[in-house]
Amino acid sequence: MAGISTGGSLIDDAKLKQLYAIMLRCRLLTEYARRLRRSKTLYDASLGQEAIAAGCAIDLRPEDTIALASHDSIASLVKGVALSDVVAQMYARDNTAGWPAHNVIRGLSSLSSGLSSGQGELFQAVVDKALANKRENKGNVVVVFTGVAATVLDYWHQALRSAARRSLPVIFVVENNPWAGVAGTKARNGMGNLPLKAQKDGLTSITVDGNDVVAVYRVAYESLERVRRGGGAVLIEAKPYRQHGHVLLNSERDPLTHMERYLTAKKLFTARWKNGLVQQFSRELSAAVKELEG
Repeated sequence: MAGISTGGSLIDDAKLKQLYAIMLRCRLLTEYARRLRRSKTLYDASLGQEAIAAGCAIDLRPEDTIALASHDSIASLVKGVALSDVVAQMYARDNTAGWPAHNVIRGLSSLSSGLSSGQGELFQAVVDKALANKRENKGNVVVVFTGVAATVLDYWHQALRSAARRSLPVIFVVENNPWAGVAGTKARNGMGNLPLKAQKDGLTSITVDGNDVVAVYRVAYESLERVRRGGGAVLIEAKPYRQHGHVLLNSERDPLTHMERYLTAKKLFTARWKNGLVQQFSRELSAAVKELEG
């Protein structure tokens, strides 16, 4: 099994470095979007949640599907959508062809409109795709990324109950940020204990530290294995603590800083290696922007 040692409890060094490299690319993309002052509602929400996107999407197959019902667009980059297509989205260019090719279902909206009926179409598309995957019986899965605001929707609960009742190959990832603002607070007040609610809908539920990519990866890996084997739908509640927004948290909670220290302790991290990754991504980003503006 790629990325897991024969003992099943440890992640190999190559996978650890890959996880960090992907998180770093996501962070650099988010920072670029913020400097550009475009798609602010999409990419500000991704800041500090890189461990969730990387840990949950890094091992997905090309045939697997991700659905973006939250503001988090960085998962699409992890899934394999071309950087040029992601950048085109920032510039509000028509780039729809690049997303379905990578099995990405989008339903993005702002926090204030996150409870719109348009989300119903997305969740129905999730159930339909999961049903098709089950019929094909090739082990393909659907991973749905949502913010906590979506969890008060009837559409969301209907999708969970349908997935549980039919034992569909789908994983619901809820980014439950305690500093998510007004919409998130209202959602949490309405939801109460999210794992308990999910269990009442019939799903296996797991809560994980959304700032610890190693923990997220382990939970996601085990969940993917279970779902691919036909073990039924799973809900992962990831609790991140963003460093931007209503509360400025210190770098101890930053998922990249956390991973840098972890890799340093294992003698897998150097500033030179990080700088090389930054320079490589900067070249790729410049090329993508130049192609778009040309």
